[in-house]
Amino acid sequence: MKAILVDDEIYATELLELKLQNLGVEVLAKFNQPEMAIDYIRLVTFDILFLDIEMPRMNGFQLLEQFPGFQFDVIFTTAYDQFAIQAFQVSALNYLLKPIQEDELRQALWTWQQQQAKYRQRLQQTQTTEKSQAGVGVQKTRIALPVQEGYELLDVTAIVRCMADASYTRFYLNDGQMSLICRTLKEVEASLAGHGFVRVHQSHLVNPTYIHKIVRQEGGYLVMADQAQVPVGKPKRDWLIEQFTTIERL
Repeated sequence: MKAILVDDEIYATELLELKLQNLGVEVLAKFNQPEMAIDYIRLVTFDILFLDIEMPRMNGFQLLEQFPGFQFDVIFTTAYDQFAIQAFQVSALNYLLKPIQEDELRQALWTWQQQQAKYRQRLQQTQTTEKSQAGVGVQKTRIALPVQEGYELLDVTAIVRCMADASYTRFYLNDGQMSLICRTLKEVEASLAGHGFVRVHQSHLVNPTYIHKIVRQEGGYLVMADQAQVPVGKPKRDWLIEQFTTIERL
């Protein structure tokens, strides 16, 4: 488990680092000026951000706004309890009041581990089911989206792209409609595994069938059939180049 700590109080980050290390957590970095953490968070892969709320110049919520569709988990650490509702509205994993008690910290980490175990189990079950279906020549062609009234059934082939929106995901369809569901893009990606969708960016999952144009300038981006411009993250730049070799060009 890898963590980053952001708190304007030096004593708070030092003490929290010590407690986390005693619980077997690797602290990659700690910051006492929230604005200094932004570039580092964008560059590294980690599991949990321990984030104070009340800080000068930039509070914890403002820092999170710099990372739409963030894929890490957040545990808020604060001396004030009036932010609890707002914290869970941005999908915080937990909310710890200072001074942080070690048993509460241990419980928060256990909750994270259980959540990860359930996610891996769902992913494994999805992959196993699809492999089984592929073996008998059958593949699921529809997906059920949870909506307020119940479930909306969609043909997978009608999905042009999916975009992360905090803990929600927006589905853009080939008829121009859009559906918003309370699922993370990570969960959506797992559900659509085996259907050819590609996670080209931390906030974007696309159906390659609807790629209208591949633009190499400005680091590379896609123009989809609905004319949306979708950025391509660095990990997928090689994939973008491969598209030029697999498509017949004039």
